[in-house]
Amino acid sequence: MNILIFNCGSSSQGFKVYQTSKNGTNPEVVASGKAQNVATETKADAVIDWKIKGEPGSKTTDLSTHHLAAQKIIAILKDHHVNIDAIGHRFVHGGTLFDRTARIENGTMEKLQQCFPFAPIHNPNSCSVIEVCQKQFPGVPQFAVFDTAFHSTMPQVSKQIALPRDWAEKHWFRKYGFHGLSYQFVSARAAELLGKPLGSLKLIICHLGTGGSSVVAIKDGKTQDTSMSYSPLSGLVMSTRCGDIDAEIVLEMIRNGNTPDEVSKILNNQSGLIGLSDFSSNLQEIIEEGEKGNAHCQLAYEVYAQRLKEYLGAYTWLLNGSDAIIFTDDVGQKCWKLREKVCSHAEHLGVEIDVEANKNAPTDKASVSADHSKTQIWVVPTDEESVILKEVIAIINR
Repeated sequence: MNILIFNCGSSSQGFKVYQTSKNGTNPEVVASGKAQNVATETKADAVIDWKIKGEPGSKTTDLSTHHLAAQKIIAILKDHHVNIDAIGHRFVHGGTLFDRTARIENGTMEKLQQCFPFAPIHNPNSCSVIEVCQKQFPGVPQFAVFDTAFHSTMPQVSKQIALPRDWAEKHWFRKYGFHGLSYQFVSARAAELLGKPLGSLKLIICHLGTGGSSVVAIKDGKTQDTSMSYSPLSGLVMSTRCGDIDAEIVLEMIRNGNTPDEVSKILNNQSGLIGLSDFSSNLQEIIEEGEKGNAHCQLAYEVYAQRLKEYLGAYTWLLNGSDAIIFTDDVGQKCWKLREKVCSHAEHLGVEIDVEANKNAPTDKASVSADHSKTQIWVVPTDEESVILKEVIAIINR
């Protein structure tokens, strides 16, 4: 059977087709690819890259919405005669309605739509992709796999938001955490690379994407705390999201006449790197422009890096040191300048980077820490699709 996995991010749309037996043994990737720069502001072209049955391809095209990106990806698969028997979707935020993978059937879409306010620049996009698949593959079973599930065992002290208890419980206000599929894969992979059981390790993982980014502190294989909270808006500075912000600023924006929807658009779509630089939402483009003398881009890069340093410091303290700091996803794997910037001058914390190893690190996996560094530093690619595949197969068998 062929299982299509759609990984819908805020500015990208990854996909893989696995050929596997019903029990999921020996899955083989027969098609994979990624739509880049979907519905986002960047100087780079919107493009779909793919590899199908061993043959690579690429297409520059209009990717103004995730709905459109899904249509074009499916067209590419059909052009290459790739049949689909089941579909799994990454769904960022399940709120309190979903704490495990769900088959999409009568009533499921309505519940998924109730989760839109939790992740306004993710959940609606994922639903639009599901709707495209329902039209293109009628009768093919589909499944939603939730990013928030991995963090469900996070300690209550980390989940709790300091609001009136009754009010917070009534409105489901608490920390949920995100990028859970990525953290599930990368933490297990890190244990393999370090040669130790996951349950014995203290890890800080930085998932730094072209859209969203977050950091997690993991001990005994479980989340202790993570930078994203009630929604994917908080925490690090991101491509178009502000990250942590004084709530009084939001109130002042509303007092000044902005509607809640207008404020949401500003914080989610017009802030972060694009807001600071007024140039691009792409970190690499900002670094390059800053090196040419653009002061706004220089500052945007400094703010991005400092926020990341602050979380690395906080989680190092929380865990009482870590066995490894791991960088993953597009920015984490490819931007050696950022890794050097945030990991330098931390010798007293037991973190020392090997400048040359870091600069020349391959993106598939690499140790970039100095030999005598107490805390190892690794570049490890994520594979959220493989986690989604396992979830889909488990439900099909069940």
